[in-house]
Amino acid sequence: METDNYIQMMTDSLEMKKEILTRIASLSEEQSSILAAQEFDGDAFQRNIDEKAELIERLVKLDEGFNGLFSRVKAVLDGHKQEYSREIARIKELIKAVTELSVKVQAQEARNKTLAQSTFSRMKKEVENAKRSTKVVNTYYQNMNKLSYEPQLMDKKK
Repeated sequence: METDNYIQMMTDSLEMKKEILTRIASLSEEQSSILAAQEFDGDAFQRNIDEKAELIERLVKLDEGFNGLFSRVKAVLDGHKQEYSREIARIKELIKAVTELSVKVQAQEARNKTLAQSTFSRMKKEVENAKRSTKVVNTYYQNMNKLSYEPQLMDKKK
């Protein structure tokens, strides 16, 4: 009976993991849109990252819980494969779905990393150009302030 509870908890854990990975995949696509936008929205990007970090923490906890449960029932499952064949099949199905989602998320994250690098590189160049322009303007005004426009009188008496 205890094994049945552990198996159900493992199944529930995998289903939650699948839901979380689906949400992370959606957030990764949203992040890609944020990075590809003409006008970068730093606040939206930060919210996206924060939400993904929270979901990843939940995934880690689910993995730890699943591994703990699996270590408790592995021997029983190995000894009674026929008795738990339906549950084992469901767990395998969920593991396959979770693995596919994990691969999808990893691929999207790799694309986002490249996109983020190019976006931040572009932004850095824009900031450098703005600094350079500001420096040129400041230098111009400093030089203009040094010029003296004092009245010049010419004495034509000789």
